[in-house]
Formats: sequence, C-alpha cells, structure tokens
Amino acid sequence: MSGRRLDSMKENVRRIVESNGMRIVLEHIPHVRSCSIGVWVSRGSRHEPADKIGISHFLEHMVFKGTGRRSAKQIASDIESVGGSIDAFTGREYTCFHARVLDEYVELAVDVLSDLVADPTVAEENIEREKHVVFEEIRNMEDTPDDMIHQLYSRALWGDDPLGYPLLGTYETVESLKRADVLDYLHNQYSASNFVISLAGNIDVSATVELIRDKFSFLSSRSGNGGGKTTNSSLINPGRFKPESRHLDRDCQQTHLCLGTVSFAHSDPRRYALLLLSNIIGGGMSSRLFQRVREEEALAYVVYSFQQFYVDTGLYGVYVGTEPSQRDRTIAIVHEEYKKILDQGVNEEELLHAKNQLKGQLLIGLESTTTRMFRLANFEINGEGYQPVDRVIEKINSAGPEDIRRVAELILDPRRICSVSLGPNHG
Repeated sequence: MSGRRLDSMKENVRRIVESNGMRIVLEHIPHVRSCSIGVWVSRGSRHEPADKIGISHFLEHMVFKGTGRRSAKQIASDIESVGGSIDAFTGREYTCFHARVLDEYVELAVDVLSDLVADPTVAEENIEREKHVVFEEIRNMEDTPDDMIHQLYSRALWGDDPLGYPLLGTYETVESLKRADVLDYLHNQYSASNFVISLAGNIDVSATVELIRDKFSFLSSRSGNGGGKTTNSSLINPGRFKPESRHLDRDCQQTHLCLGTVSFAHSDPRRYALLLLSNIIGGGMSSRLFQRVREEEALAYVVYSFQQFYVDTGLYGVYVGTEPSQRDRTIAIVHEEYKKILDQGVNEEELLHAKNQLKGQLLIGLESTTTRMFRLANFEINGEGYQPVDRVIEKINSAGPEDIRRVAELILDPRRICSVSLGPNHG
C-alpha cells in the first residue's frame, strides 16, 4: 500500500472519559464536509427483564414522539431541513440514536440528539398509539421469513437466555408496558456510565467536546441503577449452548435455513480468522457455498454466511433459502462443504482472496463518516479499545492457514452445529 493511500486514511482519534462515566470518542476528518454523530446507550435486549422484553426497542421509538422542546415533527424537520438525516436502532447490547449533517450543523444535531434522551415526554396517548406501530413492525418481521429465521436461530442458540429474546418484544410484553415502566427504564438505564457519544467528520475537536459536555450535562443528575459496562456475572454462560435441529412449519414458498454455532467475543483475537473463514465459506459470489449451492446445484437464489460478535460471545451461521423439497439436500451440501474445509483446509489463493476482500471492504467503508463513527463506538462499547486501521489490516494479514484451521475445527465441528428451518412441512 502506497504512502499516499496510508495518508488518506490517517486517523486523528481522541477518547475522553468524563467523571460521571460518560465516554466521548471523536475522529477529526478534515477532508470531508459532513459529520456523523451517534448517541450510544449500552443497553439493549439482553439487559431486559423477562416480563418486559422489547422495552429497549419501545423506548427507542418513544423518544421520537416528542420532547419538552420539540414535537415529533420538529425532531425530524430540524435535521432534515438542513439536508441531514436522523435515525435510531436497537441491538442486543446497545441502542443507538444517530444523525448525519453538514459540518456547519454539528451543534444542531448534537442538540437534537441530546434532547431526545434528556427530556422525552413519553405521553400516555403516544404510548398506546406506538404500541400499534410496534405490533405492525412485529407482523412485518413475521411476514418476512428470511428475517424471522434469524430470530428463530438466535432463540435456538441462546434458548431462554436474554440473547435469545426477540428484539422487538412480543405482543404480550409490549402490550403490558406502562408509562411508568418506560420512564423507569429511561432514568435508571440511560445513566451516564452507559453512554458513549461518538462523532466522526470535519469538527473542531476541543469545541465539540465542550458542546457535548454542555448538551449532556443532564446525565450528571441521573444516578441510575444500570451500572457501567456489563460485568461477566450478568452475562450468559456460553457453556450452556446445546446444539439442536428444529423446524417451524410455515405456509410460504421457500424453506429458510440457518446452520451454525456459538462463536467468539468482539475482542477475541480469533475474530479475524473467523471473518476470513466466513468470507471463504459464504462471503460473496466467489465463495464456496455460492458456487456450490447456487451455481452448481441451482438450489438457492440467496446463500450467505454471517456472524455477530458480542461483549462475551458471538455467533456464526449460514443462511439459505430453497425449495421446500430440497431442504434436506441443501443442509447436507452445507455440511459437505464444512467437512471439506475440516479435511482439506483452505488454500493460499482463496485465503489471499478473502484477505483482499476484507481489507477492501474496510477501506471503502472508511470513506463514510457514518461507518467511521460506528467503528469508534463499537470498539468502545465492546471494551476492546480503538484499533487503528493499519493495526486491523496487520491482524488480517497475519492470519495464516493454521489459524483458519483451528477456528474451523471449533466452528464447523458437526457436533456443535445448530440447524433451524422455517417453511412448509416437507414431510
């Protein structure tokens, strides 16, 4: 890689931990005209009580219904009227509220995002109305089997542990939520030590830090009982994982499959070998499964591998959508491809190909301020510490065939594979 290319990826990252526990991570990128801002709360579906599954996601909805200073329409129009965008999402371990604006509107964006989490009105009438919106979101997921299968897969892997909870909640748990529940969750879990504020773009770092301190000063008055980083004592025990095979009968045109197992934490050094292995198995049109399942056998239109990393554990899997009568054959072929890797390993050419793909995706992604903002927050939330791009590239480059083999022996072991399918009962 030439010096010019390295210079274009030069990183100017700063991390600050406030006395109340709030963390700020910023990256100054002088050659862009935009800035992406994220307000991350390290609370998601795995932190919810069993009788209030979905409350993290419901609160994410409710903060957009209005605050003491802005109506629901004003929240959106304040950002969109200056050419920006604003959105939010809930994950297993965090909730994120984020915006992207031109650099001259950073103060406005920070003000709107802080307003959302500082003073949402959580009006009773909005709660009842929003429940119906979430019900429609649940129905939409249930009517989209290639989405639904991933929820079923998580449930099969984690069982009754919180990582197996449906992110959106259930009809029953969402219906049961009261205003007091939502406000209690806001005030106790949205405390300073659970906040990470990340920004990436053309910013004045010192001025932006002061801006964040000012706009998020309300956090100092929230004592919270949610603590800071999640401790291992409150996390699931990966050793409880028991592989199984299950099928859910559903009247649809395809059978949707997920096959895989429990994997590694975000900070586990084996993560990079798994990413390379996953790329070789199902990471693109040249991957082994795409070539075998789609090109040679014509069994699927969509086939890919996927992975997710959490603070203490992770998952790996393969997704395939196929004709119901071909379910067993498709599963058998996936297992055959897994066995080939276990028996023969991967060759230098395909490993180099996978490395080039990962590095290319990483570097292309860095052209987006939103991607850079997400990187800052993910390293911080997962307790790994910021990893400069050149260090990540070194880790990718240093993974050899033996590293891939060791990971494959664990991840592709047929005794550890969980198989979940959704579709018509194929008999």
